[in-house]
Amino acid sequence: MITEPKTIFKQDCEVAFDEEHWQKINYNTGCYEQKFAKGKANYRNLDLEKQRAYTLRNKSMLNLEKLLVDFETHFTENGGKVLWARNADDALTMIFDLICKERATAITRSNSSVLDEIELNGFLGRKNIHVVETEIGRFVLHTAKQKPYHPLVPSIHLSKEENNAILTENFKLKPDSSVKQMVNFVRHEVAIESKDAPICITGANFLLSDSGGVVLTENEGNILKSTTMAKVHIVVAGIAKVIPNLDDLGVLLPLLSLHSTGQMAFCNSITFGPAQQGNGPEQMYVILLDNNRSELLSHEKQRKVMSCIHCGACVSVCPVYKNIGGYSYGTKYIGPMGTVMTPLMEGMEDYNHLNSACSLCGKCVEVCPVKIPLDDLIIENRHLALTEKTGNAKYDSLLRAMIWHCKSRKKMDSPLFLKKLQLKRLLVPLWGNNRPLPEFAPKSFSQLWRERNL
Repeated sequence: MITEPKTIFKQDCEVAFDEEHWQKINYNTGCYEQKFAKGKANYRNLDLEKQRAYTLRNKSMLNLEKLLVDFETHFTENGGKVLWARNADDALTMIFDLICKERATAITRSNSSVLDEIELNGFLGRKNIHVVETEIGRFVLHTAKQKPYHPLVPSIHLSKEENNAILTENFKLKPDSSVKQMVNFVRHEVAIESKDAPICITGANFLLSDSGGVVLTENEGNILKSTTMAKVHIVVAGIAKVIPNLDDLGVLLPLLSLHSTGQMAFCNSITFGPAQQGNGPEQMYVILLDNNRSELLSHEKQRKVMSCIHCGACVSVCPVYKNIGGYSYGTKYIGPMGTVMTPLMEGMEDYNHLNSACSLCGKCVEVCPVKIPLDDLIIENRHLALTEKTGNAKYDSLLRAMIWHCKSRKKMDSPLFLKKLQLKRLLVPLWGNNRPLPEFAPKSFSQLWRERNL
């Protein structure tokens, strides 16, 4: 029996009542917010720059078809090859064909949301292909057989002691190692495992239409090292990643850096195809992935979310994420951005419950570097769910029952114990067992009115 996503979501949200989990997530996201507050001081007028980024990304979406064709033309001229994937299965088949062509038994990969979207690790694991995670946090999670908890800080839910325990259990690392010792150890292990990997698979932050360039950003320098050492470099990129030209990076890259890590420090590289001379891959492929992005783009209002540059800032400031964590969403994309995208890409009927995973506080809108009105888009999704009648039928029926009870003066004047019993039967299935139910006043309004006016 397959459990519905909304049922899994409700079960996993119980982590919100785990005090230790709450403290770890809020401490780490708090550190981000402090760094961001300091980092944005580097801008004289941050809002103006965000407006420029908003305009730039919206123009890219309006001219998406032309920009993609131009990118393919220029990238092919540079010696690379462009493949078009309609869905995740197409992309995985293309990747596996290239791996078989090179007779590779291992690959290296970067920290990339789109590679998680197509579930690359699980697919290659079933094909007995060893995956080497090059990002330190992801290496630890992969070792522990865990999924990322945050798009930019994948192991944000693990303490130093938990990281140390995972490495100690699986490798020859002494207990109580310092952070520096653990980082150096992981880098050493990645270097050893990467030697037998002739293929490197990465995502892409941006695709340059006018020159066929692939822009990669990172914190640790592992992507540049891995792609340089690899014989074949495979890039998987969503079709919305394309931008007009190199000059646009002057606006987008600083904003991405600031909103991703909270500081103006990032490793950026641009590759235009396979190496013509010196170090670098002999072959380079870019797989342009649709995977229901065209469906999302067909929604005139919600398509604005495709302007996202995947900085992860909206996740880091979201009060819902800080309480329920990354696994509760049960989707590839989490937080406010995922709340908008997933129901439209994966199906409103299965994922309409995510429309309620938002307090509409507006923090995600305030922090977004490309000014996406995420709260408005979530409201639009809620409206769409009602229009398509894909809402929670049980919730709707219980709400109607509550309204019927509250509109009846006779029922509202009933004994206190009876009202509590009715409330418990009606509300507990939705309210949950971890929150106290609202309390009725000892006497109803009409009872108090009669007492005071007689």
